[in-house]
Amino acid sequence: MRQEWLEYLQQVSWNTPVTLALVSATVGSVVTLAWIAAWDARERRRCRDHTALELALSLESYARTCRTMMHKAVWAASEPVGTTNREACKGVSIPAFAYPDKLKWEVLSRRAISELREYPATVHAAREYVEAFREFGEAIDLCDQVEYECAKVAMAALALARTTRRRHGAATWKPGVKDSAMERELSDFIKNAEVRRKESLERRTGPSVGRRPDVQPFKKPLGA
Repeated sequence: MRQEWLEYLQQVSWNTPVTLALVSATVGSVVTLAWIAAWDARERRRCRDHTALELALSLESYARTCRTMMHKAVWAASEPVGTTNREACKGVSIPAFAYPDKLKWEVLSRRAISELREYPATVHAAREYVEAFREFGEAIDLCDQVEYECAKVAMAALALARTTRRRHGAATWKPGVKDSAMERELSDFIKNAEVRRKESLERRTGPSVGRRPDVQPFKKPLGA
């Protein structure tokens, strides 16, 4: 069969109108398909870049919201101990987080989707811990815990936003004057808070009269 086709093609005259029309149609189809493929790739890349930018902006906005809540926690903790203090602390909590609706997640890689999807779960876990702390802890301790947890989730949001921008070629975040030192301030706060928490834990779990010898102190601060 292959030999017969070769003999037939050798006999075909390439100068006939029918042959020229077939060749022209084939070339036209190839060019059209190539153009469609290039257009689809360009549109997919544009959609991916837009989606990545929306995600990064959402994370950066959430970090700013967390920093505002940190200031609110400081203000609430400074209120005189009593009814006023407890009322002020009722509005102190880790802000809820959710990505914008109608995002086209399918244009992102599986690795990127996995990392981005895990972040809301991290925030939810921190919120649950703080609410449990609210039920059993003192008001001033609750404010300190909210401030610390807000700093951690805000720092994680900025790191994830930076990775998302870099991975998809989006422009680097250029915060305004008010937010220019936010990441450094959050990092410094977390380091100092962890030092204070460690020192406080060591004081509470140090040698004391009446401690049972078989009781072992915690080796790690709660919520660290």
